[in-house]
Amino acid sequence: MIRIIILSTILSLYTIHIDVKDRIGIKGPLSFGNTQLELAWSDKPSADYYIQEYIPKGEQVERFNQMLTIYVLTKDVTPESELQQKVNWLIERKKSDAICNYQVSKSPDGKEFILDFLVGEHEDGKMTIVEFNVYRYKNIKLEGQSTLLVSAYSKRSYGANITPFLTNLRADRNSCLNEMISFKLPTLKIAK
Repeated sequence: MIRIIILSTILSLYTIHIDVKDRIGIKGPLSFGNTQLELAWSDKPSADYYIQEYIPKGEQVERFNQMLTIYVLTKDVTPESELQQKVNWLIERKKSDAICNYQVSKSPDGKEFILDFLVGEHEDGKMTIVEFNVYRYKNIKLEGQSTLLVSAYSKRSYGANITPFLTNLRADRNSCLNEMISFKLPTLKIAK
């Protein structure tokens, strides 16, 4: 029994300290508002698609309160087409998620879009998770190639904390939108 406890403690310590691969040249930490976020997870689902997630120190990707996600598509796609995919997903989700709501804003030059939305999950008639998101879609040049960059900030609340979260959302929403509009990433560099 003691061997099992020691082994599981060693394994849990090992998994906590695994170094996450930086695939886009942004190891972090990144700042969003007054929050420092550290690289916690990354993936390369296809040859031209990269994802990195950043969370505050001490939080877990599986149950976070705040997260900043960077999506990079190194193929020639428009912000409008990717935005429309997410809007279509939200339209479908509204059929089963009573709290689901969204708004799209376009930059004055028409080159960038911001999508902010609210989604939730419920169990046995009670809200269990509420998540507010702000996504910023823009094209950039990366190594001479047109690349879509999506910066996404998510803020979650769980269980008994949902009502205060929703009460404060009006002020938090404006703050998050302003922060996303002014958010500047370091230069991207795709890992080869």
